[in-house]
Amino acid sequence: MYGRFVGLDISGNYINISLIKRGLRDIQLLQTIRKEISPGSQDGLSSLSEIFSEYSLPKSDIATSLSGDPISVRVIKFPFSDPKKIDQVYGYELESLSTYDPSEKAHSYQLVKKENGADALVCVYEKNQIQDALESYNKVGLDPKVLTYSPVALGVLKDDLEGPRPLLLVNIDDNGISFCLFDANGAIRVRSALKPVTTFHKNLNDKEIEFSNLSKTLKHISTEESGQIIDCMSPLVSEIKKTIQFFEIELKERIKTVQLSGEISLVPNICEKFTDELKRDVKKIYIPELGRDNSPIFAKSYALSLYGAQSRSGYLNYRKNEFKYEGTDRELRKLILTPAILFSILFIMLIYSYTSEYYELKDRAEGLEAQVSSMVKQTFPDVKVIHKPKQFMESEVSKIREKLSLLQGVEGGSTPLDVLKDISSSLPASIKLTVNQIKFESGNRVRIEGICDSYQEVAEIEQALTKSGLFESVTRDNTGNAMHGKTKFEISVVIKSNV
Repeated sequence: MYGRFVGLDISGNYINISLIKRGLRDIQLLQTIRKEISPGSQDGLSSLSEIFSEYSLPKSDIATSLSGDPISVRVIKFPFSDPKKIDQVYGYELESLSTYDPSEKAHSYQLVKKENGADALVCVYEKNQIQDALESYNKVGLDPKVLTYSPVALGVLKDDLEGPRPLLLVNIDDNGISFCLFDANGAIRVRSALKPVTTFHKNLNDKEIEFSNLSKTLKHISTEESGQIIDCMSPLVSEIKKTIQFFEIELKERIKTVQLSGEISLVPNICEKFTDELKRDVKKIYIPELGRDNSPIFAKSYALSLYGAQSRSGYLNYRKNEFKYEGTDRELRKLILTPAILFSILFIMLIYSYTSEYYELKDRAEGLEAQVSSMVKQTFPDVKVIHKPKQFMESEVSKIREKLSLLQGVEGGSTPLDVLKDISSSLPASIKLTVNQIKFESGNRVRIEGICDSYQEVAEIEQALTKSGLFESVTRDNTGNAMHGKTKFEISVVIKSNV
């Protein structure tokens, strides 16, 4: 899903929001927001509308998680990894493994690809949990596009977690403990537990420590107070130990690293305490985009934003079937429309530029045409009407050029008188002929039209002109009968050039 996307995490007395922007090639963190829930507001939802309006956040391009534990988390193994094939058989497999009717529950799965197939991490909730969550968001004007299970969403942080694998990410907040197990390829198992956090809060209350204000006082907490809080964490430590043991039995491999996120991870010396208790390397999560101080607090909301922006087939999302998202993808439309509008503006500007240039050239052409028309009328005053001055002038110029070409062809050569002398000197004295016309044609070509006594004399004239050596070529064009028994002829000669 391209464009801006919100990761929404409501935990305890705080609302944590991460706003990202997904482009065609990269994902950019735009903003993180942390707001304390107004006193007396139910689940913090009444404050959401104000926050989304204040920061102009998208009200549907949102990914958030369900509160509380699912009624079932199980793994279904498949010999193939194509989501389309898994969608076709997943329901039947779940029905055969369940003690309940899957059609009466809300369920979805996260696909984990393996070398020889895939695992589907199936998480099941009661339908009324989905319905209640959506109604609560809709009441404040929000319509989350992605409603998921938070441990699954944490799986998108695989590239931000440093340390040898297998690695266990543990997020602890008022909504419970979320566990996400990673191998070299990414997240492979998830689970959650709410009861240990409830017991931890009870222990804090017994010692009169208010966890809801813990984030405000952590920077000023004393070593003694830190020790008191850590002493109350035995139910948390016990749950983490149990989960590590459970995952290691399935993996048949030791979990080497544990990373902590959530507000509880800010307690001083907690990593050292957990390292001693768990006998493993424990450290706080660090996400470069969030920074060292903000990473534990915003890790969950940031993971939700990334998960929502990347959501597709094979991702765990309860917005399907009767809970299917029906809204429009405003952020994607905005992402597409913005460059489209800019392109349209650029196109209009180009059209305007070319149109302006066209009319400017047209005005210049009309001015030049008027000048040509004026010049033609001055040159040819006897011509009353000239419809197309340019074509008329070109025609007249062409005629003049033909005449010049003819003159240039005979320039420096023989004159008509010289040609007559040459013809006369070349003919036998016994032949009597009359020359009616000598016509100079293109180049040095001259056509002679005349009358003699017979066809025989025409042949003798042709032969005499050829033998004279004064002409490059002699050609008889036409011979015919004339009046009084005479013979008319046309002979063309090409005069030798003087050059």
